Amino acid sequence: MISKIEAQSESVKPLGAYLIEAGMITPEQLEVALKKQSYCKKRLGTILVDCGWVKQQTIEYLMEKIVLPHRTANRWAKESQKGDTNLTAVEQINNYPYITRSSTKKLIFSLSPEKTTRFLVFLVSGLVVCSLFFQFCIYYLPDFPLRDTLASISNVDVEQNIPTLYSWSALLFCAMLLAIVAKIKQVAGDRHVNYWKALAIIFVYLALDEAIAIHEKFIEPLRSSLNTSGFLYYAWVIPGAIFAFAVFLGFLKFINALPPKTKRLFLTAGAVFIGGAMGMELLSGAYTELYTNNNFITSILTSIEEFMEMMGIVIFIYALLSYISSDLKGLNLNIKILSSKTYPSS
Repeated sequence: MISKIEAQSESVKPLGAYLIEAGMITPEQLEVALKKQSYCKKRLGTILVDCGWVKQQTIEYLMEKIVLPHRTANRWAKESQKGDTNLTAVEQINNYPYITRSSTKKLIFSLSPEKTTRFLVFLVSGLVVCSLFFQFCIYYLPDFPLRDTLASISNVDVEQNIPTLYSWSALLFCAMLLAIVAKIKQVAGDRHVNYWKALAIIFVYLALDEAIAIHEKFIEPLRSSLNTSGFLYYAWVIPGAIFAFAVFLGFLKFINALPPKTKRLFLTAGAVFIGGAMGMELLSGAYTELYTNNNFITSILTSIEEFMEMMGIVIFIYALLSYISSDLKGLNLNIKILSSKTYPSS
């Protein structure tokens, strides 16, 4: 077996030879795998993975980084020996009919759970402070150039401005992370994959709702039909609370199956988010009905509400990034821009 591999090393070294040289498998394991290959007609790498001797990622890395470049280099060397030896190496590569010349650029984004969370906390705090500052200017300071415009684009209680852009982007980012985890779980055959998918869909809806304020369109109709007032002045909290409670019950088994740290963070994020979205909305509703919403106290209440919602999402993002980093052993997301051209033989 070994002599056969050595005999082939001068031509096309097989994958098994690379694996033996690297100490990843033994010659006996390779012989068993080759016998299986003779009747099952599978690739050698697939058989080795099925036997549990080598990981799929190892096979892919070895093929991409070592085997294929080595084989290409050997073919180029043989072809260059047949050709014009006076040509430079670059000219020989350009004239070689099977070499694919490619230009590859990689954009690699690294996300640290701790650094990302610190940045988001700083960003959220800045958005809320700016909103309160310009609302204070509206109610207590003389007019100055662009005051109303700056107050409008920074107000956390107004739709289609900078804080809204941040909020729906953060929710969409959560949906993206959840979809990635769901895909990984699906490949691994995890029994909780549908929960991850459902969470991704829910966060897509929350992002859409934040962008176009779907729930606010139901306030007046619900208030009229249910005749709500006081703490239920913003009547959307009734179906909102029912939906939140139903989701909690539906996901309770899933939450209990999470690692302890992730479970705590998920529950904390949900409590902070719901506490802001509904708890503070109840207080704001009662106050607005009594004193209208055109005063600085209302701005403070809504700022606290939005701050809690945003911080709930920040905690959830930290939970997802930590889960991916620790429990999924990290995740590399590469954006590769590849342009290539293969020159046919003349």
